[in-house]
Amino acid sequence: MALELVAALALQAASPELAYTLSIEETADGPEVHVHVAFLGDEDSETILELPSFWGGEDELWNGVTGLSASGQDAVLTQGDSPDSWTLTHAPGAAIALDYQVIQDREGAPSAAADDSYRPFIQPDFVHLIGNAFIILPDNSRADETITVTFNTPEDWALASDLEHGVADVDALMASVIVAGDFRVMTQEIASAPVRIAVRGALEIEDQTLMDNLAHVIEANLEYWGATGEPYLVTVLPLEAEPDWISIGGTNLADSFAMFITANAQIDTVKRILAHEHTHTWNVKRLGGPLEGEAAEPAGYWFSEGFTDYLTTRAGVRGGSFTAEQGVAQWNEFLREYASSPVNTASNDAILEGFWSDPDIQRLPYLRGQVFAALADARILAETNGAQDLDDVIHSMLESADDGPAPSHFIEVARTVTGEDLTALYQRFIVEGEMIWLPETTFGACGPVETLDEPVFVYGFTLGETEQGERIITEVEPGSSAEAAGFEPGMFMLQRVGGAYGDASVQSVMRIKTVEGEERDIAYWPTNGEVLRVQQIAFSGDEAGCRVALAGLN
Repeated sequence: MALELVAALALQAASPELAYTLSIEETADGPEVHVHVAFLGDEDSETILELPSFWGGEDELWNGVTGLSASGQDAVLTQGDSPDSWTLTHAPGAAIALDYQVIQDREGAPSAAADDSYRPFIQPDFVHLIGNAFIILPDNSRADETITVTFNTPEDWALASDLEHGVADVDALMASVIVAGDFRVMTQEIASAPVRIAVRGALEIEDQTLMDNLAHVIEANLEYWGATGEPYLVTVLPLEAEPDWISIGGTNLADSFAMFITANAQIDTVKRILAHEHTHTWNVKRLGGPLEGEAAEPAGYWFSEGFTDYLTTRAGVRGGSFTAEQGVAQWNEFLREYASSPVNTASNDAILEGFWSDPDIQRLPYLRGQVFAALADARILAETNGAQDLDDVIHSMLESADDGPAPSHFIEVARTVTGEDLTALYQRFIVEGEMIWLPETTFGACGPVETLDEPVFVYGFTLGETEQGERIITEVEPGSSAEAAGFEPGMFMLQRVGGAYGDASVQSVMRIKTVEGEERDIAYWPTNGEVLRVQQIAFSGDEAGCRVALAGLN
């Protein structure tokens, strides 16, 4: 017997209706996912079907679709010039039924090492799907289309999807998440709106702790944005990993966040990520949207991602999700990471070109954009004698979102609202990639921004992996502090028990196992003698005054 749930929101009563039915069927070989699509074909007797292709760094997503067939008057389906495009000919305006199966196109359960979480997972006990990775869309679909989605799942399977409360438009259909199976689904009213988490597996974070922290995040963001409560869903998919491997990631969708974490993830880090992703409810879509075209989007990530990080701290400290001291600690972590990035002076064109292929380039707009936001805020405060700040610009962008993509609209709105022209700063630091050094007084009562020379963090050894998945030292740099401390090729790296990655100002303590099986700890200074210029906030200890500065309550 199947449990049927229907999610439908008609934006207008006119046809054609685009109707999806997703059915999960249990078979002797495991669950199968079948999709049925009903729509009206084009009046010119030809409709192009767009299969999943490239999204979120994943390519060839069409490999997750099989058994594609179509029926309807005179319906003939042929593959186009590329695997992601099929041509359907039919009688003019014919009613079409499209059917296909969604499959997992690679072996194994979700794992941190595989880094393929956005692709469909069809596992014995659960299914995890993201709209952009499995939905086939007729090219005649319209933004104002009437869309329905129906789910058929086994009776004893839990189901959670942001599509259950209605499909607002085609974009929301594609930016959706569907989980079903052995998930634990918890619902809580926050600001009079249902907020859900759907979790499976054993995590160190308890479900209620996760929900409580999500509630804090949402309440803080609603306060900052002056918004009312809305339905929101967080899905949590555990990743298999080595015992000391911590991984936390995910993707923000229309009104949900699909999270992927290892079981040992800690709540403080998870909370920060939840806050960042929920901030995406406003930035970038409600501030004007991203730069047009998926290929062009990374050129605007300094705003859509970097400013999101800035506003995450802003709203979190204002609403009490983070203390001011925690906010300063977060800032110092970001400032150190920005300074130590090997590509921190790469141009914005380099980010556009290398975002999906270079992890360092991929991280840069988050860091640069956040620091640029602090610089812009400080400049506006100084030039208006404290009468206005970045918040005035951001909230004005909410009201002028129709005027254009947010990254290209920001400078003009800032000029209109505050009278301050940030064009020169934008050209130097965003377009050309010049390193940003913040003024000493940027964070007010939190304490001065100090510019320091710190030792460069260098491990001094290279790690490989055995067939059994064990991390092993394959090479030790001659003359390095690692060699002097006694690290040798062939030692197995078990875990870090002291110090912190990226921080050479304290000793690192690494637990190793020799070839003979002996375990011991080696303490050493992970540096090569070089220094790195970095900025840090020297926290004043003034919690109340610092909260005013970080929260923008000046």
